[in-house]
Amino acid sequence: MTRHIRAGAAFVVAAAGLLAARSAYAQDAGTTPDCTTLANPVYLIGSSAYEATLKAFAVKLAAETPATTVVYQKPNSCTGLSYISAGTPLTGTGIYYTLNGTTIVSNNCTFPSAGPTPDVGVSDVFYESCTNLTPTTKPASLGDFFGPVQAMEIVVSKSNTSTSYITAQEAQDIWGCGPAAGIASFTQTGGIFCRGTVAGMPCDNTSGTQIIIADAIGLNPGSFLGVAETSSGNMASAVSGFAMPTASIGFIGADVYDTDRTTLNALAFQAFGQSKAYYADSTSTAVDRQNVRDGHYFPWGYEHFFAQVNGSGVATDAKAANIIGILTGTRVDPNFDYVQVDGKAGTIPLCAMSVQKTNDLPGYLSPSTPSDTCNCDFLAALSGTAPSTCTACSTTDGGTACSGGKSCHHGYCE
Repeated sequence: MTRHIRAGAAFVVAAAGLLAARSAYAQDAGTTPDCTTLANPVYLIGSSAYEATLKAFAVKLAAETPATTVVYQKPNSCTGLSYISAGTPLTGTGIYYTLNGTTIVSNNCTFPSAGPTPDVGVSDVFYESCTNLTPTTKPASLGDFFGPVQAMEIVVSKSNTSTSYITAQEAQDIWGCGPAAGIASFTQTGGIFCRGTVAGMPCDNTSGTQIIIADAIGLNPGSFLGVAETSSGNMASAVSGFAMPTASIGFIGADVYDTDRTTLNALAFQAFGQSKAYYADSTSTAVDRQNVRDGHYFPWGYEHFFAQVNGSGVATDAKAANIIGILTGTRVDPNFDYVQVDGKAGTIPLCAMSVQKTNDLPGYLSPSTPSDTCNCDFLAALSGTAPSTCTACSTTDGGTACSGGKSCHHGYCE
């Protein structure tokens, strides 16, 4: 079946080279360090889809004086939430990040038998979207701090040039009925991929990426059919490496997709009630997240940072409060601009969004008008150059370059 692009385009921003080199796993001279002996470690656990952004922050923090080492486990969103909610100690292997030239390297470390409890849980979805948690409603002692927006994209192999968009109904049939649905060329057993805690086994409902897609296509996340992969990165490899490339399909975080654009194509998505399909970006080749930012593209969620809080909603652990502030942009680090880090890594800071949501269901969007908007700074991060409509300014001169009711925000008049 030949599919034609029906994506709506707002404007085009040239694609940037976004941390194109994929992370390599490294061991240090045959030894793996104890995670607790690393320099000023802070422990996070949760979403695999957020790793591409988190590691970009991690190498910035590791280069500071004093250094902070981000140690991450990425089982999935809901598992991470269960650890932070119950105060479960970390065990097994963690990942920390270093730079080799301009390449971010993922290094293993091991937790001692009496491992530390995580400082922050990272989730692509709201607490209530995870059915593995007790209680089912978020307790007041657990804070939910909104970070950048993460789009989730349905992807096919780069070799599949006949499929460029998918409707919510078609996606529901693919993951609800499997190959028997007969949708386009996705009819091969083993070519339909989903998320699960054990690779190659049935899908489960603990992945935030899968929950976001499930909500967008009207399917229970626990009823997906397909071959399970344990992370967005593994799913990207599985889809691009399937023996019959026109028969493979899966879904991953947009920041992960940005590092795999040479092997994968993201499909434009037509939600229920829409008459057109939209890419997360304004076109298939752009990297601007325009259709997410203005509300045309529905499969997205906030990156949620969960931590134990006091009665005033302030994180009780100083390390948790510091890393959450840096990742959300509420704490200014003088050594880097968080908007630039988010943008180059592929997630969208809240100051660049014009819509918002209060849960993970699609269609419940309302306008968002950030007081400290950062659209120009965000677009400059993506392309390397701000659009011609953006006027540079400086807060040190009071933003005197700005006129027409605009003021200086993140180096530009808005």
